[in-house]
Formats: sequence, C-alpha cells, structure tokens
Amino acid sequence: MRRRPQGAGIAPRHLAGWLFADLFLVLFLVVLGMVASDGTGAAGAKKSPKPSSSPSPSASPSPSRTAKGPTGLDPKRHTIAVSLSSGATGRASGKGNLNAADRKKIVAALDKEMRASGDGRRIGMVITFGVAPQSMLGAATDLAEDVNATLKSRRPQAFCGGNVGTRPFWSGGSADRVEIELYYINACEGGR
Repeated sequence: MRRRPQGAGIAPRHLAGWLFADLFLVLFLVVLGMVASDGTGAAGAKKSPKPSSSPSPSASPSPSRTAKGPTGLDPKRHTIAVSLSSGATGRASGKGNLNAADRKKIVAALDKEMRASGDGRRIGMVITFGVAPQSMLGAATDLAEDVNATLKSRRPQAFCGGNVGTRPFWSGGSADRVEIELYYINACEGGR
C-alpha cells in the first residue's frame, strides 16, 4: 500500500496568487458588464425624463439637449478664417472698434460654419487668433477679444450658456485677419 504524502490534495501556495488574479478578472468582467452603452455605469446612471402633462406636436426638444452619443466638448476643431478691412487690427486696440462691415463678415462666417458643421449643436469653446506682425502683438490680441465679444453679443443663441470659454490669442502673419476655432458641445445642459 502506497502512502499518501503529507499535504497531498492541497494546492501549492504559489497558486494562490493566480486565484486572486482570476477573481479580480471576474470582478472586472462583472463591472464591465454593468456599464451601459452610453458610457455610464450603475453609479452614474442617468435619470429618465418625466413625461410632460401636455405634449405639443409642434414643440420638439432642441437637438443640443437630446444629442445621442458622447456628451461634453467635441474635440474636433472647426476653423474659420475671416479677412477684415484694411486697418482692422489697429482699430480694435480700443476694443469694440471694429467697423460694421467687419462685424457683419465675422457673424456671417460663424453662421455659415454652424450651418455646415454644427448639426444643431451649440458652441462650447472659441479660440480666436488675431493675425498681425509681432510688432502688433497687443493690437492683434485686442482684435481677437473684440471678435469674441462680437460673436457672443450678436449670436448669444449659438453658445451653450453665458460662461462659454472664449480665448484671444495672437498669431504671426499679415495683419487684418482673424482665425476663429470653434469647438461644439455635444449636449448643452442648462444652457440658454
């Protein structure tokens, strides 16, 4: 008769680490399975909207509030370049001194870009570059600030609320031109 060695039938201690790794993998798969298709888990689940008491066939929710897919700022940049009338960079140094024709060009360019790429979304961030030679750095930055103020005052409905980030910058090159970078927000919650 063979004698059974002591400890036979019991797994060696070096396999205990693999057991914990397997348990961690199972836990990971369970958590991964709980994540909903829109990226929120059980803890971050969205509340379903309450039905209104009197639905109106003509009133439909705005696309910016019911956007399907990812929420937050869309990382894709949409650039608008607008050539301004001669001397626009210097006129903007007092802020608010762009002429009416330049303001009209800027607003028209924004409207055109939003029709082409907005998909019913609102603007979440604007970065504007006043283009001028290095010697006119301050004037080009002032031009960019004036353009941002013009966009927000002339098209407030295009922005997601009143605290949308607008940043003025200077870019080297020939004067009297601005480059506007728009970033859309996929779901404008609580905006105007």
